Amino acid sequence: MLTFGTVIKQNASKYKNKPAVIFQNTIKTYEELNIRANKIGNAFLDRSFQKGDKVAVMLKNHAAYVEIIAGLSKIGVIIVPINYRLVGQEVEYILRNSESRGFIISEEYEGIAQELLPRNSQLDTVLVVGGASNEIMEGYVDFLASGCDAEPNIEVHEKDTFYLGYTSGTTGKPKGVVISHRSRILTGMAAAYEYKIGESDIHLVAGPIYHAAPWIFLVMQLLVGGTLVIHESFNAEQVLEDIERYQITNTFLAPTMYNFLINTKEEIKAKHDISSMRVLVSAGSPLPTQTKLDILDFFKNADLNEFYGSTESAITLNIKPGDIRRKERSVGHPFPLVECLILDDEKNPISNGEVGELYFKSPYNLDGYYNNPDADAASFYHGFFTVGDMALQDGDGFYYIVDRKKDMLISGGVNIYPREIEEVLYSHPGILDAAVIGVPDAVWGESVKAIVVQREGANLIAEDIIGYCEGKLAGYKKPKSVDFVHELPRNPSGKILKTTLRDSFANDRNGIFHIN
Repeated sequence: MLTFGTVIKQNASKYKNKPAVIFQNTIKTYEELNIRANKIGNAFLDRSFQKGDKVAVMLKNHAAYVEIIAGLSKIGVIIVPINYRLVGQEVEYILRNSESRGFIISEEYEGIAQELLPRNSQLDTVLVVGGASNEIMEGYVDFLASGCDAEPNIEVHEKDTFYLGYTSGTTGKPKGVVISHRSRILTGMAAAYEYKIGESDIHLVAGPIYHAAPWIFLVMQLLVGGTLVIHESFNAEQVLEDIERYQITNTFLAPTMYNFLINTKEEIKAKHDISSMRVLVSAGSPLPTQTKLDILDFFKNADLNEFYGSTESAITLNIKPGDIRRKERSVGHPFPLVECLILDDEKNPISNGEVGELYFKSPYNLDGYYNNPDADAASFYHGFFTVGDMALQDGDGFYYIVDRKKDMLISGGVNIYPREIEEVLYSHPGILDAAVIGVPDAVWGESVKAIVVQREGANLIAEDIIGYCEGKLAGYKKPKSVDFVHELPRNPSGKILKTTLRDSFANDRNGIFHIN
């Protein structure tokens, strides 16, 4: 059965005393991981949780995250990973939209939970990793200890939902992406095949597990019986230290992380032996050509792969090491078992070299959006799926992403949707009109710029607007720069011409300008 719980159960027997997870100098073997997963699953069953219920998880990377994923998978309870950088109202929307019954957090997010609990009576079980039990929350360790270590007697099928991954839509409201066990287990199998990963490999988890890509590669490495080394958050020097210490062989990192690594001080880079690293994977936003060359120059023994994908589609296209130097800006060929189409506005196939909308079909795709038939209708076409990206294919069959989803920007590998930010800006009493775009950023790829028209009599400065967003938006969504204009460019129907704005600020490097 293609379920994550089955994988952990089988590997507990096959790789009993082998390290499965290493976190903060503590090792959990496959047998220990399986026992803890059983205890978590049974503890939730003892609280009357049933197959199909949801438990939201808001944690930085932690060994407990893997235990939770495995334990809930064994009982058919659906995991709802939440970006830990979101603020109260953003978290509340996901909790309500997903109809989560449980909520697992770390100590640092207790304040958010205390704020939300009185308004969200559906949350009847709140666990705190690293915290103690109190009148409204239960310590994770106490909860785990309450469960028995026998295999839960719940039948979970491969087509049952594994998790709901939330990603913002063009309306600005996050959408729940329904992912089955079968989808992610097959993705892990194909990734192990594509990237040549096996039981002797050691994978570094440095990106946030709530993100689709780190989740996929976590599943991949445990699926084949390898070892995970988990970092709570990304730190370039710690990455270099642990590559040497644990002889790490493969990792997934977002482009920003690679940028930090290769720009680490030379004396720090020189003192670490990174020769064990043999497979590097990147995605989230395009790797600049020079960055690719710098990575290959630094990791001399490693192959570099870059893939295109999304929460909805997992890995769709991948460019292999042999092609990465000669096919500049390409995202490669379809991943194993993926079928791609490029269609025009009338849904007709187009010729090589022409730009159209990319559609794809694979066993890794989402089952649909959670309780969102309108989003499903807009994204599926005859069994194929699209996220609205424009692409072309060359004569050698290589694909190129020409433009991203309309208006979306990517900062540090994270998708940011301007509409959500604009809604906050429009609530400011001194703002008449506003648009948000991405501008080039040497570190993050893109950063958020707000372009604002003030109301008559207002006398705002950039700091006023950035400060106004505090507490209303996650830090990475807040504008990093602000420009003031007399009016925004619009087409005859009144729609803001963001293409014009992006062209105007294409050479902006995060300076704050005021246009008179």
